Amino acid sequence: MHRYRASLCAACLALLAASSPRAAEPFRVCLDPDVPPLSSASGERHGVFYEVGERLARALGRPFRVFWWPTDLGKRAIRLTVLADRCDAMLGLPFVKGLVGPRLLVAGPLLELGYVLVLPAGARIARMEDLAGGRVAVAFDSEAQTALATLPGVEPVTFRQPEEAVRALLRGEADAAFVWEPAAVRVEQETGTRLVIVRVDGPRLRWQAGVGVARDKRELRDRLDELIARMRSEIAEIARAYGLRYDHAISWNWLPAATRPRDGHLRPRASAVVPIAAATDAAPEVIERGRELFNSVLGCAHCHGPDAVGPDKARDLRRMRIRYRSDWPETYWRAVLEGRLQTRSGLVMPAWKDTAAREDLEAILLWLSSLQLER
Repeated sequence: MHRYRASLCAACLALLAASSPRAAEPFRVCLDPDVPPLSSASGERHGVFYEVGERLARALGRPFRVFWWPTDLGKRAIRLTVLADRCDAMLGLPFVKGLVGPRLLVAGPLLELGYVLVLPAGARIARMEDLAGGRVAVAFDSEAQTALATLPGVEPVTFRQPEEAVRALLRGEADAAFVWEPAAVRVEQETGTRLVIVRVDGPRLRWQAGVGVARDKRELRDRLDELIARMRSEIAEIARAYGLRYDHAISWNWLPAATRPRDGHLRPRASAVVPIAAATDAAPEVIERGRELFNSVLGCAHCHGPDAVGPDKARDLRRMRIRYRSDWPETYWRAVLEGRLQTRSGLVMPAWKDTAAREDLEAILLWLSSLQLER
């Protein structure tokens, strides 16, 4: 009888376990802990991307779990989180293909972000040239600093962080600030001061944020694409609730003519290290592809400046022919394939031989050939 009862209980337990629905796996999201209003580990409200992640988890029918991880490590942060399976998705990554090669898929876009001109309350500007004669605060080594350097008559005031640039405006140390827009909103909310925020539309000044997932989660990426498309107005409403807005907008095509491809000047010397196709025979779309890879996909512009207009001579890749003369293609190949641990700027040049396709690196070289300065 005892054995019979024990067997009966075991059978009942097995039946109950089989009939109980399995708890859904949590939707694990990686977020930066300190980039309000986008995401923040402190405070009662955790930011735009946090709330979007919660709603995506709800739509997926899965519990929401956040994994806080700083993103100032750049692509290494992606490798240590999403690609290491610490989380299913990272919100806020640039919405570009090939961000870290084929290992990462990107869903979206979630939100458009970029650089804004910040002015005191009541001020207005019709064009960037109206800043001539004034002081403009910018963050060091940012796209805004590079762009501002092309604007005559403006005195740049440089700070380590974009928030410092906005605070300098509040202290009267600058007449305007040209910064990443979340930094402007963060200072505005911390100080309770209403500022004028002007969207600046121009090359390399606007981009879209997306959701990154590992390539073995393609089904999740496709599902997130569907959900984000349906939630577009909802996401915009969340962004507005966190203070992201524009009081008005201006356009500024800041790239100097010297940075644009010049027909008839595409004659680089063939590399003795790795042979390259003659640039004169390259199709225009190949050269444009090189520009896209440099600026967005591989992220070379992060250190060397948008369209290779570097923040200093050492990183200005339009000057390679001046610095290395006829050997500049060989120098290019050595640097991109093997990397450089010591540079004049103090930054480390990563090796791309195992992470970028050879034809992509060649396309960048062909594009750079069209930019080389004569003196």
